[in-house]
Amino acid sequence: MVREAMMGGAEEWRGQIRDDPAARKAGSFLIGIGSVLGVVLGLLLIAVDPSDLLEGPRASSNTADLDGMVIEALESETKGGEPLENASLMLTDLEGSLLAGPIFSNSAGRFSFDDVPRAEIRLEVEFEGYISEHRLLVPGDSSQIVISMVNGSGTTNVIDLRGESHLDDSALLGTLIALATIICGLAGISASITAYQGKAYRRTQFFAFLALWSRGGVFIGPLLILIGMAIISATKLQFHSPIRRVATALEGSVKVE
Repeated sequence: MVREAMMGGAEEWRGQIRDDPAARKAGSFLIGIGSVLGVVLGLLLIAVDPSDLLEGPRASSNTADLDGMVIEALESETKGGEPLENASLMLTDLEGSLLAGPIFSNSAGRFSFDDVPRAEIRLEVEFEGYISEHRLLVPGDSSQIVISMVNGSGTTNVIDLRGESHLDDSALLGTLIALATIICGLAGISASITAYQGKAYRRTQFFAFLALWSRGGVFIGPLLILIGMAIISATKLQFHSPIRRVATALEGSVKVE
């Protein structure tokens, strides 16, 4: 009995809004609001520079800060890994010319070089009683550099950290996602307009479906669009299809005759 009552209530509700233009306009309004939220999200994504997020707030296109830590290499599960204070660090170009330093790591083993040119450089780390460590790198390609130093003496350990940076690819991908978000939002706005006018039911629902991917307000925008699509579905008979417009025109001409 409860199920029958619920089904009967749903049918009554659909019957009430089926021929009510205000219901169709309310559905179009909900689709429009959800789509506008998606467009706003896309504009915000474009406004954010992905390279700033990946390189850090102090990095620029020509320079970057080089931060890291100097620690003792692990010898076992219980020995090693301690920060090394007063390790000497300096930066040179690949020809050996001094660029910055020497500086010394602090009590936590941390160090920082500010505004280093984004070019291939050599980071030289020295600490008494430990094998010297050299790193070939491009500042800004890595957010943190961890230098593990081995107790002993001998040949300098050189590790090449240079590699193809993916910052540009990440920025391009972020821009493409933002543009796709805006396009989906604009499709939803178009669906809102046609729904308000009562035209092109299938195109309206298809564009509204695309608008779901605009993700305005995370879930708020898609939820509003889904509710609007449900209302539009219930008011489907109010939409004027091409066949219906032709039939209406023919009917009008017959009445005139």
